[in-house]
Amino acid sequence: MVDPGRAVPGGAGGAAAADRRGPPGGRGVRREPRPLTARQEAVLAVIRSSLAERGHGPTVRQIGARVGLSSTSSVAHQLGRLEARGLISRTGRDWSTCVLVEERPAGRPGLRSRGAGVGAEGYGRRPAP
Repeated sequence: MVDPGRAVPGGAGGAAAADRRGPPGGRGVRREPRPLTARQEAVLAVIRSSLAERGHGPTVRQIGARVGLSSTSSVAHQLGRLEARGLISRTGRDWSTCVLVEERPAGRPGLRSRGAGVGAEGYGRRPAP
């Protein structure tokens, strides 16, 4: 008989839950943010030049053509990573509405704000465009 709290080697689920957690007490090691990759730098340069030349961001296909990515999915992935890092943001739904973010908002990393006057029912929802 197998104890339900014990991991079975080679069993379903991979590593035991205790192996996936950080150090005891819930506090992990604080790491410095990773530097941007060369591809992320190139994508930012394309966005920066497009904003300067035309006043709006490039399309996903334009970014891919200038950076050397043939897949629009891989371009969208790079844009998503830059958005997650707080370096760009979108003013609309499309990536061509992206703008560069100059400063990171002051706050504690990992916490999301509910916004002014929004209760628990609005937590995690995106505002309507």
